[in-house]
Amino acid sequence: MFHLPHPRAALLMLLVIPLAVTLTPSRGAAAPTAPPPCDAGAAGAARVPLSPGGGAAAATVAYLQAQARSVLGAAQARALAAHCVPGSPVVTRETTLAVGARRLAHDLGHTTTAVSCRVVIGKVRFSRACGTATVAARVVSLDTWTDRKGHRDTEGEALDHIVTLVQRRGRWLVARDSYSSDLTPRLLEAAGAPAAAVKAAASRLEMCARSLTPVEVTGAPLVDAPPPNAELPAGVRPGYVAKLSFDRAAAKAYADKYALSHNPTYTSFSADCANFGSQVMFAGGYPPFGDTYASGWWYDKHGTSSPGNDSYSHAWIAVANQQGAWNLKYTDIVSSIASVGAGDYVYYDWTGNGTWDHVAELVGTNSAGQKIVDAHTTDHYHVFWKLGTSATHYRFARTRATIVI
Repeated sequence: MFHLPHPRAALLMLLVIPLAVTLTPSRGAAAPTAPPPCDAGAAGAARVPLSPGGGAAAATVAYLQAQARSVLGAAQARALAAHCVPGSPVVTRETTLAVGARRLAHDLGHTTTAVSCRVVIGKVRFSRACGTATVAARVVSLDTWTDRKGHRDTEGEALDHIVTLVQRRGRWLVARDSYSSDLTPRLLEAAGAPAAAVKAAASRLEMCARSLTPVEVTGAPLVDAPPPNAELPAGVRPGYVAKLSFDRAAAKAYADKYALSHNPTYTSFSADCANFGSQVMFAGGYPPFGDTYASGWWYDKHGTSSPGNDSYSHAWIAVANQQGAWNLKYTDIVSSIASVGAGDYVYYDWTGNGTWDHVAELVGTNSAGQKIVDAHTTDHYHVFWKLGTSATHYRFARTRATIVI
């Protein structure tokens, strides 16, 4: 269920290079918490060296790659269990999610033919007393699929995991895998999970959407820094009326470039969807406005390319505030997905409770003619736009072709 940023060949090469295990946390990955209390079942198990060379990092990579391949078929899903503690909840959950993924792909007319998965290991923490390890990892997965007419396409997802492993018979096995994906409720529903489990998963997404904690982005900037402050376009002076056109191609190019990564010249957040959507709107050429946290829509870099001293308005980073700031100024609410396309936005109310929780950027259609989005929080590239369950409400915002300022 994942799509490929351009150029395709370059990213595929990135994903198949040998794993580089580092001790630096990956983007957005929380530092591993202290390992859980000793598993009684691990008592007396054969011990392996408690160091990165002891295999915990390698076992995490093998598990996460098996998890990515589980969408290929039932055999691959069953193979995932070999990397986990027998009978552990993680096996049941991941097997169920794989069933849901395959059913949703079938409903869309997609047959997944290949999976590429790159795992970057962050911090590894060991407990000698318990024989456990906790590993932070970031996973970028790409699924290549064909539709019923034989057209081929690719879509992508990036997730941050905290994996807990225990020693059993001289091996590291996964006992717990903590991550948040906005597709979990949809996959559970497609797999036939109990309605209560689907609702609980959607409610957890809503709770996550309320968190706007800044997170660290590692690595050098991938592009030149944006203007030191969010300003009017070149040649436009305050006090003069100007007509601006939205550059949908530029907005799509930016969204595609940073769908599975984050622009390190901006602050990133634990719930990053509105922040990413704002960057895409700005990349399309529409200028910020307002000057206080509570009013307007703006981002100020204070003359530097580092996000350490950046400031921003609430509407830049929060879904409901963003929607309100843009409506009738930069966007218009329309009635259906048929009325929007590349450069427009989809808003999501995960449980239908009247609160808007998520936003994604439409970037066109896939090879099967289905509308697709890029998004952050769960980082998506070219995935089918309908991310929610049967309870989810959607709102469609069409970006105005021109504005007058």
